[in-house]
Amino acid sequence: MKRLKITIQIGSPILQPKYPINLDGLLYWAFKANSDLDDNAILAKIDTVLDKDPDSGIYKASSLRFVRSKDYPVEAIEWAMATRTHWEDWHFPRVEKKATIITKSGGFRKRVTTHKGIKAGFVEFNAVGDADKIEYLLNSLGFIGLNNSQGFGEIQDIQISEIENDYSFFDENNELARNLPVSMVEDKGYLSVKNSVKPPYQNSERIDSFIPNFRLKNI
Repeated sequence: MKRLKITIQIGSPILQPKYPINLDGLLYWAFKANSDLDDNAILAKIDTVLDKDPDSGIYKASSLRFVRSKDYPVEAIEWAMATRTHWEDWHFPRVEKKATIITKSGGFRKRVTTHKGIKAGFVEFNAVGDADKIEYLLNSLGFIGLNNSQGFGEIQDIQISEIENDYSFFDENNELARNLPVSMVEDKGYLSVKNSVKPPYQNSERIDSFIPNFRLKNI
């Protein structure tokens, strides 16, 4: 497997989850969304796509990094979307307790939902893996980040190049490039959390780990 830089052109704002977006997590979801494989079978497939650290078993795949240039600034934005346009069907009792009202769905749904996202022309990952398989899986996924069904984080183009060094765990400035166990990282003030370091991130074992700071590359 080869040391890679993966540059993705993004066509719409990205809504970030609570923790950084990891490449191995995206590849996991590409398999999950497009197959009936169980978790063990998916991980066996990812083993053919990404290299692993032999000691920790963590995939050599970085978290997302935003790329900022003169032509493509990185901006924090709010995106408002109409979620309810008519109130004629409001037949729910107006005397219901406020605590029982769910504003995201049902009869009390908000007219407009506001999302906070990041607008960027390009994002970047580093990995050690198979370039063709990574590109195929990302294209099959189509989107990065939250609220994919509403068009956020659209993947428009993917460019993968072979590079000299492995920056999947630590970047060019020796800064943390993905979440790693605290035992693998020199403490430079990174946020320490109980978090998973391997896919599937939603149900893997939580351990004491550091997560990277907001990642931004200037070109």
